[in-house]
Amino acid sequence: MEIRGWEWLEGADGEQRRSERCAGKGGETEREGLLVGLQQAQDDCGAGSCHPAVGDLLLGRSKQLVASSTCGVNGPQKYCIIGYLEAEQKCFVCDSRYPYNPYTQHNSHMIENVITAFEPDRKKKWWQSENGVDHVSIRLDLETLFQFSHLILTFKTFRPAAMLVERSTDFGQTWKAFRYFAQDCAASFPNISSGPSKGVGDVICDSRYSDIEPSTEGEVVLKALDPSFEIENPYVPYIQELITMTNLRINFTKLHTLGDALLGRRHGDPLEKYYYAVYEMVVRGNCFCNGHASHCDPIQNLRGDVFHQPGMVHGRCICHHNTEGLSCERCKDFYNDAPWRPAEGTHNNACKRCNCNGHSGRCHFDMAVYQASGGVSGGVCEDCQHNTTGHHCDQCKLFFYQDPHKAISDPHACLPCSCNPEGTLHHGACESHTDPVLGTVAGRCLCKENVEGVRCDKCKANHFRLRGSDPLGCQPCNCDAAGTLPFSVCDSTTGECLCQQFTTGRRCEKCVEGYWGLGKSVYGCSPCDCDIGGSQDNLCSPEDGQCKCLPNIVGRQCNEPAPGYFFLPLDYYIYEAEHATPLSGSAPLGAAERGQDLALEVVFRQPSTGRAVTWTGPGFIRVPSGAGLRFAIDNIPLAMDFTIAIRYEPETLEDWLASVAVQPTGVSSSQHCKASSFSQEPHVFALPATKRIALLQTPVCLEPGTQYSVDAYFSQPSASDPKAKPFILIDSLGLIPRINSMENLCNKKDLDDYQKYHCVEIASEVGPHVLPEACARLIASMSARLHHGAVACKCNPQGSLNASCSRLGGQCHCKANVVGRCCDTCSAGSYGFGFHGCYPCECHPQGSVSSLCDQVTGQCACLRDVDGRRCSQCLPGYFGFPHCRPCACHGFAELCHPVTGECLNCSRFTAGSHCERCIDGYYGNPSNREPCRPCMCPGVPTSKRFFAHSCYQDSQTSQIVCNCLEGYSGNRCDECPSGFYKIPGSPGEECAPCPCNSNIDVTDPESCNRVTGECVKCLHNTHGANCQFCKPGYFGSALNQDCRICKCNPAGVLPATCPGGDATCLCDPATGACLCQPNVVGTTCDQCAPGYWDLAGGKGCQLCDCDLKNTQSNQCDQLTGQCQCKVGYGGKRCDECEENYFGNPQKHCISCNCNPEGTSWPQCDKATGVCNCRAGVTGRFCDQCGRGFEKDFPSCRQCHLCFDEWDTEITALAQTVQGLMRFAASLEDKGGQMPSCDMRFKAFEDAISEIERILKRPVFSWEALSSIKDFHGYVQQQITQMSPIRSMRYEFPDLTASIEDIGEEADRVYELLQQKLDLHRTIHYLSLKEAINNIKKHSEVSFLAEEKARETTPVVWHSQHTRQSVLTVIHKQAWERSKVLEQLKLIKIPGIQHLAEKICGVPGNHSCAAAACGGGPNCSGALPLSSSAFRKAEETAVLLTNLTTQLQDPENQVEHIRRMAEDTKLKGSHFNGELERAKNQIKIDREVTKEFIKKVKNFLSDESVPPEDIEQVASYVLQINLPLTPRELRSMIGKIRSIMAHCERYKLNANKRNGKMEVAQTLLVEARAADKAAKALPPVDKINDELKNAVSSQGRSKNTLMKLNEGIQGIRAQITQAGNQMNKTSNKLNDFSAKQSRLEDEITTLQTKVLMNRNQATNVRAGAEAAYKQAQKIDNEFADIKRKYAILQDKLKAKGPPKVTLQKVKQLKEEAEKLAEETEKKIRRITDLEKKLQDLNQTKQDKAEQLRQLEEQVIAIKNEITEQESKYSTCKS
Repeated sequence: MEIRGWEWLEGADGEQRRSERCAGKGGETEREGLLVGLQQAQDDCGAGSCHPAVGDLLLGRSKQLVASSTCGVNGPQKYCIIGYLEAEQKCFVCDSRYPYNPYTQHNSHMIENVITAFEPDRKKKWWQSENGVDHVSIRLDLETLFQFSHLILTFKTFRPAAMLVERSTDFGQTWKAFRYFAQDCAASFPNISSGPSKGVGDVICDSRYSDIEPSTEGEVVLKALDPSFEIENPYVPYIQELITMTNLRINFTKLHTLGDALLGRRHGDPLEKYYYAVYEMVVRGNCFCNGHASHCDPIQNLRGDVFHQPGMVHGRCICHHNTEGLSCERCKDFYNDAPWRPAEGTHNNACKRCNCNGHSGRCHFDMAVYQASGGVSGGVCEDCQHNTTGHHCDQCKLFFYQDPHKAISDPHACLPCSCNPEGTLHHGACESHTDPVLGTVAGRCLCKENVEGVRCDKCKANHFRLRGSDPLGCQPCNCDAAGTLPFSVCDSTTGECLCQQFTTGRRCEKCVEGYWGLGKSVYGCSPCDCDIGGSQDNLCSPEDGQCKCLPNIVGRQCNEPAPGYFFLPLDYYIYEAEHATPLSGSAPLGAAERGQDLALEVVFRQPSTGRAVTWTGPGFIRVPSGAGLRFAIDNIPLAMDFTIAIRYEPETLEDWLASVAVQPTGVSSSQHCKASSFSQEPHVFALPATKRIALLQTPVCLEPGTQYSVDAYFSQPSASDPKAKPFILIDSLGLIPRINSMENLCNKKDLDDYQKYHCVEIASEVGPHVLPEACARLIASMSARLHHGAVACKCNPQGSLNASCSRLGGQCHCKANVVGRCCDTCSAGSYGFGFHGCYPCECHPQGSVSSLCDQVTGQCACLRDVDGRRCSQCLPGYFGFPHCRPCACHGFAELCHPVTGECLNCSRFTAGSHCERCIDGYYGNPSNREPCRPCMCPGVPTSKRFFAHSCYQDSQTSQIVCNCLEGYSGNRCDECPSGFYKIPGSPGEECAPCPCNSNIDVTDPESCNRVTGECVKCLHNTHGANCQFCKPGYFGSALNQDCRICKCNPAGVLPATCPGGDATCLCDPATGACLCQPNVVGTTCDQCAPGYWDLAGGKGCQLCDCDLKNTQSNQCDQLTGQCQCKVGYGGKRCDECEENYFGNPQKHCISCNCNPEGTSWPQCDKATGVCNCRAGVTGRFCDQCGRGFEKDFPSCRQCHLCFDEWDTEITALAQTVQGLMRFAASLEDKGGQMPSCDMRFKAFEDAISEIERILKRPVFSWEALSSIKDFHGYVQQQITQMSPIRSMRYEFPDLTASIEDIGEEADRVYELLQQKLDLHRTIHYLSLKEAINNIKKHSEVSFLAEEKARETTPVVWHSQHTRQSVLTVIHKQAWERSKVLEQLKLIKIPGIQHLAEKICGVPGNHSCAAAACGGGPNCSGALPLSSSAFRKAEETAVLLTNLTTQLQDPENQVEHIRRMAEDTKLKGSHFNGELERAKNQIKIDREVTKEFIKKVKNFLSDESVPPEDIEQVASYVLQINLPLTPRELRSMIGKIRSIMAHCERYKLNANKRNGKMEVAQTLLVEARAADKAAKALPPVDKINDELKNAVSSQGRSKNTLMKLNEGIQGIRAQITQAGNQMNKTSNKLNDFSAKQSRLEDEITTLQTKVLMNRNQATNVRAGAEAAYKQAQKIDNEFADIKRKYAILQDKLKAKGPPKVTLQKVKQLKEEAEKLAEETEKKIRRITDLEKKLQDLNQTKQDKAEQLRQLEEQVIAIKNEITEQESKYSTCKS
């Protein structure tokens, strides 16, 4: 339903409302405002929606209308009015204790007075509030929900200054505002908008009804819906909320006063005049029935008057459409099959009756059911009877099924099911009906998933325990297939399965204890097989078999060490002989002198390639017979038995004996060791010479916490040489745990395998050996039990490749030349332990004493006269390593080359490999130890008068002979040779070459004066005192021997400069420019200036004097003086009109446009422009054949004599045809012929026949077209004949184009005529009848042909015009040639001959073609020369074009180079920035590292620091895996700083590293200088511009090409400079990297020192512990030590809980990893930038090579252009 605006509220104001008020009392004929979308109330509800009539809701509800304030309620109350007359009564009394009565209670002003009663004197009663009360409300309470239309209030007093109207839909519980009214909305209701409304539901403040005027009968009108908005659906919730209500409240909030209320009470109470008074209040509305009722009845037992007043609007709807309720807001009972909806328009939306198949009488509506049915049915039946269910009681309920023979509406249609409730679904339900599609059968039981049987009363196979609570009925036995016997079935009652071996559980689903892996293999459960040493017990996880491992052990069986851990080997407890204490004496152990110092020799053994290592540690101790070693043992892990093993190497083939005694420091506390008493007496066993290890078979029981001393004496009982004292090499002593002393470790079979495979002997061997698998397994188990798990590898980060080690033995993967299990020491023969490993000593075998070197410095022990770290070079002053001998320098040098012996820095003026000769300028015999003396030539070598290279002493005369320098001669070099002279006044009498600029013969003694140096015989066409000028008649550079003869044109120079004969012309000596006559230009005066001509006249060039207005330029032909005229102008000076033009040449020449084929000579009148037509031609432009002539223009032959007769007939026929065409156009197709048309058709046939006859002879015949082509050929022939005339090139530049246009236009005319002829032939073959039937169509074709003919007319005319233009040109040329001939006839014969001689080159009056030279290139006349010059100019143009094309590629290459150079520059800039940032970061990191290392160093070296603090810091430093990059180093330093922060007590300085910082700053300055130099390079754009300028000026001058060459060389130099600068930068980066490496080495050295400090701290701690143990024996010091111990514990507790420390360490680790990652990225970035820099350097070198090739190409082009220039300047081919 759509409503627009306020259609349902008409006449709410004004006269219409007043007229309605007077229409009658009952209101039966009222025409009130209509509800939403209605024109009138409908009484007929059968046709659609219906609505009750609208009325005043106040009628009959006086008891339900209340006011919060009424005057006179409690007694009479005075009030006044505002009056202006003296006699007027101004004050009255209000008494509202009783209702109003016009006779007895006329002063009663109760609220019910506002209800409209339509009485005559309605103004006599009103409602009035108390005086001076601002906030007053009027409230209407309705008994149900009503629809509200509008409100009208008519006031007796002023309307309120502010008020608002509210409504409620829940009987006054909540209120919503309708509208606010105020004179000043902003002041009264500040938070309410003053409008206008943007929507129909907007709440605004209206100021129209709150003005102070009128003072009485002012109205306030409120409409429920704003009429300015269009409403499409009035039943939407927000619209219903606006127009429905149960309560209405009007709140007056402010009175209108005139201001006297503020003046006080001098004359009474001023507020007596101000109150609210309302004449009438109308609340229009109707009973709200949702369109389902047209009438309403009173609501019983609710509020309201006892007697219903006529016209009262009641609230209970009389509902239709099967609805009910006060507002028809719901469907009737059992009418709920469709959703309730309000009626709209013609749709009553009636409620539908439910369908329950006779089984129920109640139903309700369900929207979900309604939507699921597609809007068909939504009624759901309630309380279905006869065992039915469903929305329509159309199904049997659960546990019943439908009898297939009865309908569902039958009361006995549903029968009960007979299913076992425990075994069926839904507790005994069966299928309710039979449906073949669904496959259901009525009454069939639906068994649970694991139940079977007709009544579902037994379990399926392999299932058990039928129960109703089980949703599946029976539980599956779920026997594990992997654990049960094949083909077995479980018990149906208990569900127990039949299990396989080692399997248990009701379902056989798990393995028995000690087994695992059920289902993992076909063999069922497998034993755990936990390693007895590596696991806690033999139990494992039943799922994956994982055993419970000891710490740091992994693997399912706990037989593998965790990453970074290993199993200790059997011979792990090794004590090196190098660390043992020597024992002297040869007596038995008891009588030996112990503890005496004995210096034993250490024999270092260096590993070699291909030789197995059979020793441990660095080497051996060489022990003499009878001496011994004491080994200290204090690291026993577990109380057990050990086997003592000694590793050795005898020096002879005799056997040795070892005597071993074990002495503990305390009493044994272990029960195990007490039980096995080991005698402390010596045990002697043999050391066979054929073996390298000996085992003491007697077990030794050792226990942890006890320190043992093992004394071992070695003796050789049977020495082969009694006099010689034998020695034995002792490697180490080892303790091997005995496997049988460990309880519950292995069984008897394992012990047998241990003995069988000789595990102890094999495991004790040193070097590579293969350990049997049984031995390896048992040793690993024993190690794990012995040490309670695996042991950490602790590989030294500097000496190992990674943190992993071997599984058994823990050998780390060492770097080169590093040994030790932890890779922590250098091997013998190496030095410099660090991140790189150890460097090999590489001691030179011929220069060193041994192959060993100092393990810190690497210095080898050198032989005599040998030096160097490796002893690989001779001492200074010696050479010839390894046979060093003194240098042979004859006493003149101290040093010589170490290999060749060549002397270095020879002294006392000697030289040579052995200082055996004198240097230049000296003489003597140093080989005989004679000194070298100076040569006197004539002065000493150090003076300014020494003019010789060297000298020698003549062996016969003993005279000194000098070898003079150039420019000197004589025995003493005191004379000047030819070509030289003595410089006057020089102090040393020096000779100088004669200043003749290389223009004399220096071998000629007379070429110059030897005294003055004046030049006498100048060569190369020079003259002058110094041959510095070119001779007269020559020009160029005398200094460069480039004086060339002047080449001047005799006709163009001044006569005085060319005297004639053999004398040369004079010119400028520098440039070669000749002195030209007036208006002659050019270096050789060979051409006229622009605007001049006639150079051959010999008197200078003459002015062209062209008419500037009519010429294209001020230049003219150099030979004839003919100006270049514009189109339409002619004459030599272009001051006449051209042929076929007329008019005033001083103003404008107009084209006559005469057709040359139709005109005679002259073509038109020069004054009027009238064309001069020839006979038979007519027309304005003489382009048409005249009347009586054939239309074959331009032939225009005269017609036959009968032309006149035919002319008349054709004219008549044409008129007839036009009439017929008009008649045919007006005819309609009537399907037949009319008899009256026969004559007309006959006439048509005759006319068409005549037209055919005429068309057989077209205007243009084939002969005419042929003649046009012939004429075209003739024109081309004429043009060919005119080609020798060179001036035609300038007079007719477009001649060729015009001729080609003529040919194209002629071809188009020919094609058009051919089309016309084809059309004519087509018309000829058409039959007459077809032509008559299609006359209209032929008429259209005729019109099209006519249009085409008209289109061809301009083409034909243009062709004729072109032909005429060509003929005009030909006539004009003929005319001009005739004039030239006439002028030549007037010239005398001698002048003509002379002219012909100059033109043709030979005398005579014949043509040039007939001349003796043929006018060819051998002729010297002007014509041949100009022709040759013209040909050469054309060839030159072609050559220049080719050169330009060739230069295009170099230009493109240069452009490409420019772009690449720009990219290179940009990348270099980016690289410089990255380098700068990297340097800054490295500088900062290095400073931080320096400062911190100083702090650590000072801290560790401070004597006042407690030992425990030193140990803590040192141990953490040693545990750090020092990084291989600065990033990781900085991370580790951060960790150390955080740990020792609380220990730092001193402020450390940073002066020791300033030198490194200065080096870094120097590198930074150099890098910036490199960047500055790179930026100083000129931009590549400048290079490209120079090359482009070179290309553009290639043909102009030689100097430009030379400048281009120099520019290219400069570019190459600059690019080379840039490359060198880049190389320098790269070198600086490499140096920086090397210095960084040196810094890392220094840090490594510092770490070594830290390690040393740690050892010292360890020694200190050991001493302290020894003192503490010794103090325990002293009772009087026990209390003091106990007190110190308590204090120490308090200190340790004050350091904080361990968890905090762990968290800090974790945080430090994360920060260090992050910092390490960032530094690593920066280092990778620097590496990438270095690579890019190298690539850029290579690219620049390639581009330099390309520039070099381009330079060669440009030089070649320059030479070629120079050659061409020379050819053109000399007129030589």
